[in-house]
Amino acid sequence: MARFLISLLAGGCWLIATAAPGSIGVIRSNGDFRVDGSTVRGNGTVFDGNVIETTAARSVMQLDGVQITLGPDSRARVYRDRTVLERGAGLLRDTDKHVIEAASLRIAPSARDSVIQVDVEGPGRISVSSRSGGALVRNADGVLVASLRPGAALEFDTPAGASPFVKIHGTVQARGGNFFVTDTTTGITFQVKGPIMAHFVGKQVTITASAIPGARPPPGASQVVLATNVQLATAGAASGTAGGAASGTAGGAAVAGTTVAVIGGVAIAATVAGLAASGELEGKQSTSAR
Repeated sequence: MARFLISLLAGGCWLIATAAPGSIGVIRSNGDFRVDGSTVRGNGTVFDGNVIETTAARSVMQLDGVQITLGPDSRARVYRDRTVLERGAGLLRDTDKHVIEAASLRIAPSARDSVIQVDVEGPGRISVSSRSGGALVRNADGVLVASLRPGAALEFDTPAGASPFVKIHGTVQARGGNFFVTDTTTGITFQVKGPIMAHFVGKQVTITASAIPGARPPPGASQVVLATNVQLATAGAASGTAGGAASGTAGGAAVAGTTVAVIGGVAIAATVAGLAASGELEGKQSTSAR
């Protein structure tokens, strides 16, 4: 009987242990923070799916070789492989696997030494800056919408129900009978199809296009699109549509100073401050956590 009770007790303890979610890391701060609504001071343990909310001080999480810093007044749901940033700012370092999700975007480091800051500026408005290593940004459908170089900063606007058309700016290049444009804002290279592209080789243009479902891009390109309208980046120069050859027009729009691209329904603009946004996380803190 005693052996049976011991066996039953051990089995019950094992069930309790396996039912509880495992720890995925630790969190520390010089101030207070909340874990699933409960106030914690100093340090604590992080479990898969915890909601972390910072107050006046930043908090630093260490998750299996990944370091994530949340700025003051930030809120995030933390998982083993991703952090869902709902409010405030987050800084990701020391990994090439963990991603930050914000609005409908997925921001991933492009190298092990990447240091990336993500700020939720408002509903659907996200800014991303890369201190080192670079970053890749994808939309909800997994479409690559930006590739940030080290030192770059971009702002993303992801309104609900946005049209999936593509608007890119860059110089048309011809290779192997195909035409390519690398967007100057996002760093994404497109293979652009259309009967008028040959008229714009070597010229800076603004292209409005639509994605071609199922098309596989050649090496060096991320997407294949069909141009519906092409305009030179200089006012009064040639412009054309996919329905005919390029034609001169005095009404061509001046787009030389344009910095906004639209890719996969996401409006993307280069920030004037550049890397200055990366310093905001430290600048916002009232106390430091080291």
